[in-house]
Amino acid sequence: MHASKLLDVIKRAEDGPICMEKDFDFSIMRLKLKELIKDYDIRYDPEVLVPSDDSLADAVFNAALELYLETGTYCLSTHRQIKFEEDEIRLALHEAPSQITFGAGTDERVMANRRIEDRKPPLCLTSGGCEISEDIYAKVVQSLAQEPLADTVSGGYPLKTIFGMVPRAGTPIEILASTYNLIYAKEGTKRAGRPLIGFHNLIGSALSEASYINMNQPELGVRPVDGMLIATLAELKTDYSQLAKALYYSDQDTVLIGGVYVPLMGGYAGGPEGTAIVTLAHHLQGVLTYNVAYSDFPPLHLKYSCSTAPETIWIASIVCQALSRNTHLLTASEAITAAGPCTDMCFLEVAAMSIAGAVSGCHINNASAAKSQYPDRNTGMEAKMGCEVGHAATGLKRTDANDLVTKIMSKYEQNLKNPPLGLTFQECYDLNTVKPSEEHVNIFTRVKKELEDLGLKF
Repeated sequence: MHASKLLDVIKRAEDGPICMEKDFDFSIMRLKLKELIKDYDIRYDPEVLVPSDDSLADAVFNAALELYLETGTYCLSTHRQIKFEEDEIRLALHEAPSQITFGAGTDERVMANRRIEDRKPPLCLTSGGCEISEDIYAKVVQSLAQEPLADTVSGGYPLKTIFGMVPRAGTPIEILASTYNLIYAKEGTKRAGRPLIGFHNLIGSALSEASYINMNQPELGVRPVDGMLIATLAELKTDYSQLAKALYYSDQDTVLIGGVYVPLMGGYAGGPEGTAIVTLAHHLQGVLTYNVAYSDFPPLHLKYSCSTAPETIWIASIVCQALSRNTHLLTASEAITAAGPCTDMCFLEVAAMSIAGAVSGCHINNASAAKSQYPDRNTGMEAKMGCEVGHAATGLKRTDANDLVTKIMSKYEQNLKNPPLGLTFQECYDLNTVKPSEEHVNIFTRVKKELEDLGLKF
């Protein structure tokens, strides 16, 4: 898609049906979801977190298509709906790439469409989302890149401060932070000895369109084999700022455009059934309004602020299956854990999401720890667990995966209300060698042994 097609999207944002936001949320989307859940008989079963029912997956896809035809995307800047016809949606799905390339040289990795119970390992995207202190930023990225199974890394951590100043959205300091975010992230991969590894998200210190445009600096290492994520707004919304980012990059060919979707289970979409439908509809929105080549999604449990609760694991699994059976879109399920680093619970949460995603036909992204809310609480060890589990789960049958995930869930579900915060990066890594502490390694080893005892073969 070039700028001309994005211009058509913006024109629809200015000419589409007028609608107040509360009417969109309740009178249009919420009512339609209730109708679709009933019509397609979509039901969440707490005993089956990794479903094996192909008809259920197809029902979720068809319901999402019908929902998006009704709602389109709501533009907050114009109070209008951006709507599409069914033939336009199906053409966009047909024209979306079935594979893309991240990185170069020995670190070139292809993200290709996967099937349910695929025997090809998922691409292991490694990342996090919490704020990171400036003095350790490069070291946190290094801790990801030095993991052998990491296929991509991320600069998606916001800088906590830059030169002692907080980079608030829309301020000059935010633009400065976006530059240094890029510099530190690239430095981290060089220190890990993997300067050519791909980034699936280059920047986390940018909210405004000015910062997104500012980070387009090839002289600082930005490449066409790196990616940059644009968020859709919950639920099924956008604004001129997000559309401006997509419009700018649609003709640049300097990075891959990705979409990140964080549907809120317990919000306007309701329970797991409605949130699954909306999550898949977000993927349709990403292709049609932002021209995304790939996507990443953590369905967020509003009560627990994580994606690793039973309901959200089910959402991730059924959405991956629905996409795999009905499209060739490229997407990754993301673990946002309730617990923090250097805890048994954090590793178990990552394992549960990795198994569900790998078996259900998508790629995996690990992990944002401690609800992605506490500074300096992401490390490469969560990524290591996610990568190793994702590879070990490759080729499993869905019934076996469900048995594993259910057993793993029983070990941490009771702690979702009050999860352990864990340790900061500074507390669980040697800052000189960027190696995990003995305590961190011991916890990792213990949890890995537990997973082996449950039947996962590494």
